[in-house]
Amino acid sequence: MKRLLPAFVVATALVGTPALAQDGPLNRVGRALDNAGRNVRNRVETEVARGQAYAEERDLLYRVTRRLDWDKPLVGSTIRIEIRPDSSVVLRGSVLTEDGKKRAVDLVANTVGVGTVVDELAVVKGVKVIESTPAVVVPPPGDVKVVTPKTRTTVVTPPVEVKVEEKP
Repeated sequence: MKRLLPAFVVATALVGTPALAQDGPLNRVGRALDNAGRNVRNRVETEVARGQAYAEERDLLYRVTRRLDWDKPLVGSTIRIEIRPDSSVVLRGSVLTEDGKKRAVDLVANTVGVGTVVDELAVVKGVKVIESTPAVVVPPPGDVKVVTPKTRTTVVTPPVEVKVEEKP
Protein backbone atom coordinates (compact mmCIF):
# COMPACT_ATOMS: atom_id res chain seq x y z
CA MET A 1 0.00 0.00 0.00
CA LYS A 2 2.90 2.28 0.73
CA ARG A 3 4.19 1.83 -2.79
CA LEU A 4 0.81 2.59 -4.43
CA LEU A 5 0.36 5.94 -2.73
CA PRO A 6 3.41 7.65 -4.32
CA ALA A 7 2.51 6.14 -7.72
CA PHE A 8 -1.04 7.48 -7.39
CA VAL A 9 0.24 10.98 -6.52
CA VAL A 10 2.63 11.00 -9.50
CA ALA A 11 -0.09 9.76 -11.87
CA THR A 12 -2.54 12.42 -10.66
CA ALA A 13 0.06 15.15 -11.09
CA LEU A 14 0.86 14.04 -14.65
CA VAL A 15 -2.78 13.79 -15.70
CA GLY A 16 -3.76 17.11 -14.10
CA THR A 17 -0.96 19.10 -15.76
CA PRO A 18 -2.36 19.02 -19.35
CA ALA A 19 -5.79 20.02 -18.08
CA LEU A 20 -4.30 23.11 -16.44
CA ALA A 21 -2.29 23.91 -19.58
CA GLN A 22 -5.49 24.03 -21.66
CA ASP A 23 -6.65 27.13 -19.79
CA GLY A 24 -3.34 28.91 -20.25
CA PRO A 25 -3.06 32.45 -21.60
CA LEU A 26 -2.21 31.31 -25.15
CA ASN A 27 -5.31 29.16 -25.36
CA ARG A 28 -7.50 31.99 -24.06
CA VAL A 29 -6.00 34.33 -26.67
CA GLY A 30 -6.63 31.70 -29.34
CA ARG A 31 -10.28 31.34 -28.32
CA ALA A 32 -10.70 35.13 -28.30
CA LEU A 33 -9.27 35.33 -31.83
CA ASP A 34 -11.56 32.52 -32.99
CA ASN A 35 -14.59 34.35 -31.57
CA ALA A 36 -13.49 37.62 -33.19
CA GLY A 37 -13.09 35.83 -36.52
CA ARG A 38 -16.57 34.31 -36.24
CA ASN A 39 -18.05 37.72 -35.42
CA VAL A 40 -16.34 39.32 -38.42
CA ARG A 41 -17.55 36.52 -40.70
CA ASN A 42 -21.14 36.82 -39.45
CA ARG A 43 -21.08 40.59 -39.93
CA VAL A 44 -19.68 40.30 -43.46
CA GLU A 45 -22.29 37.69 -44.41
CA THR A 46 -25.07 39.91 -43.03
CA GLU A 47 -23.85 42.97 -44.91
CA VAL A 48 -23.46 41.01 -48.16
CA ALA A 49 -27.04 39.73 -47.85
CA ARG A 50 -28.27 43.26 -47.14
CA GLY A 51 -26.40 44.58 -50.18
CA GLN A 52 -27.88 41.88 -52.42
CA ALA A 53 -31.40 42.70 -51.21
CA TYR A 54 -30.80 46.41 -51.84
CA ALA A 55 -29.51 45.70 -55.36
CA GLU A 56 -32.55 43.56 -56.15
CA GLU A 57 -34.90 46.30 -54.91
CA ARG A 58 -33.09 48.93 -57.01
CA ASP A 59 -33.30 46.68 -60.09
CA LEU A 60 -37.04 46.17 -59.58
CA LEU A 61 -37.54 49.91 -59.03
CA TYR A 62 -35.73 50.61 -62.30
CA ARG A 63 -37.90 48.15 -64.26
CA VAL A 64 -41.16 49.48 -62.80
CA THR A 65 -40.13 53.11 -63.33
CA ARG A 66 -39.19 52.50 -66.99
CA ARG A 67 -42.54 50.83 -67.70
CA LEU A 68 -44.51 53.72 -66.20
CA ASP A 69 -42.32 56.47 -67.69
CA TRP A 70 -42.75 55.34 -71.28
CA ASP A 71 -46.48 54.65 -71.21
CA LYS A 72 -48.31 57.32 -73.19
CA PRO A 73 -51.68 57.23 -71.34
CA LEU A 74 -49.86 58.07 -68.09
CA VAL A 75 -48.35 61.35 -69.37
CA GLY A 76 -49.20 64.08 -66.88
CA SER A 77 -49.47 61.70 -63.93
CA THR A 78 -47.37 61.95 -60.81
CA ILE A 79 -46.66 58.51 -59.40
CA ARG A 80 -44.34 57.73 -56.51
CA ILE A 81 -43.11 54.14 -56.33
CA GLU A 82 -42.07 52.28 -53.19
CA ILE A 83 -40.48 48.84 -53.35
CA ARG A 84 -40.80 46.69 -50.23
CA PRO A 85 -38.48 43.79 -49.29
CA ASP A 86 -41.20 41.20 -50.05
CA SER A 87 -41.27 42.38 -53.73
CA SER A 88 -44.53 44.26 -53.26
CA VAL A 89 -44.84 47.64 -54.95
CA VAL A 90 -46.78 50.59 -53.52
CA LEU A 91 -48.07 53.19 -55.98
CA ARG A 92 -48.88 56.64 -54.58
CA GLY A 93 -49.70 59.89 -56.29
CA SER A 94 -52.19 61.05 -58.87
CA VAL A 95 -53.33 60.07 -62.35
CA LEU A 96 -55.64 61.98 -64.69
CA THR A 97 -58.21 59.25 -65.43
CA GLU A 98 -59.61 56.07 -63.95
CA ASP A 99 -58.30 54.19 -67.02
CA GLY A 100 -54.84 55.60 -66.34
CA LYS A 101 -55.04 54.29 -62.78
CA LYS A 102 -55.98 50.79 -63.99
CA ARG A 103 -53.27 50.94 -66.65
CA ALA A 104 -50.58 51.86 -64.09
CA VAL A 105 -51.61 49.03 -61.76
CA ASP A 106 -51.69 46.53 -64.66
CA LEU A 107 -48.27 47.60 -65.94
CA VAL A 108 -46.69 47.21 -62.52
CA ALA A 109 -48.47 43.90 -61.79
CA ASN A 110 -47.16 42.46 -65.09
CA THR A 111 -43.55 43.52 -64.47
CA VAL A 112 -41.08 40.70 -63.85
CA GLY A 113 -40.19 40.47 -60.16
CA VAL A 114 -43.29 42.18 -58.75
CA GLY A 115 -45.14 40.11 -56.15
CA THR A 116 -48.12 42.29 -55.29
CA VAL A 117 -49.26 45.84 -56.05
CA VAL A 118 -50.70 48.19 -53.43
CA ASP A 119 -52.77 50.86 -55.20
CA GLU A 120 -52.89 54.21 -53.40
CA LEU A 121 -53.35 56.31 -56.54
CA ALA A 122 -55.87 59.16 -56.69
CA VAL A 123 -57.70 60.28 -59.81
CA VAL A 124 -57.44 64.07 -60.20
CA LYS A 125 -60.00 65.55 -62.59
CA GLY A 126 -58.66 69.07 -62.74
CA VAL A 127 -57.10 72.01 -61.02
CA LYS A 128 -59.07 74.97 -59.70
CA VAL A 129 -57.53 78.41 -59.34
CA ILE A 130 -59.10 80.37 -56.51
CA GLU A 131 -58.42 84.08 -56.29
CA SER A 132 -57.82 85.26 -52.77
CA THR A 133 -57.61 88.69 -51.29
CA PRO A 134 -55.75 89.36 -48.10
CA ALA A 135 -57.70 90.29 -45.02
CA VAL A 136 -57.84 93.94 -44.03
CA VAL A 137 -55.02 94.64 -41.63
CA VAL A 138 -55.39 97.37 -39.05
CA PRO A 139 -52.03 99.15 -38.80
CA PRO A 140 -50.54 99.33 -35.34
CA PRO A 141 -50.14 102.75 -33.80
CA GLY A 142 -46.89 104.53 -34.58
CA ASP A 143 -44.63 104.82 -37.60
CA VAL A 144 -45.02 101.20 -38.75
CA LYS A 145 -46.26 100.80 -42.33
CA VAL A 146 -47.90 97.49 -43.30
CA VAL A 147 -47.75 96.41 -46.95
CA THR A 148 -50.06 93.60 -48.08
CA PRO A 149 -49.35 92.31 -51.59
CA LYS A 150 -52.10 90.75 -53.72
CA THR A 151 -51.56 87.02 -53.95
CA ARG A 152 -52.88 84.25 -56.13
CA THR A 153 -53.51 80.90 -54.50
CA THR A 154 -53.70 77.66 -56.45
CA VAL A 155 -55.69 74.85 -54.87
CA VAL A 156 -55.48 71.31 -56.20
CA THR A 157 -58.37 69.02 -55.31
CA PRO A 158 -57.49 66.59 -53.71
CA PRO A 159 -54.22 68.07 -52.44
CA VAL A 160 -51.54 66.07 -54.27
CA GLU A 161 -48.42 66.89 -56.20
CA VAL A 162 -49.17 67.34 -59.92
CA LYS A 163 -46.43 67.15 -62.54
CA VAL A 164 -47.33 67.72 -66.19
CA GLU A 165 -44.72 66.92 -68.78
CA GLU A 166 -44.77 65.09 -72.05
CA LYS A 167 -42.30 62.38 -72.99
CA PRO A 168 -40.46 62.68 -76.32
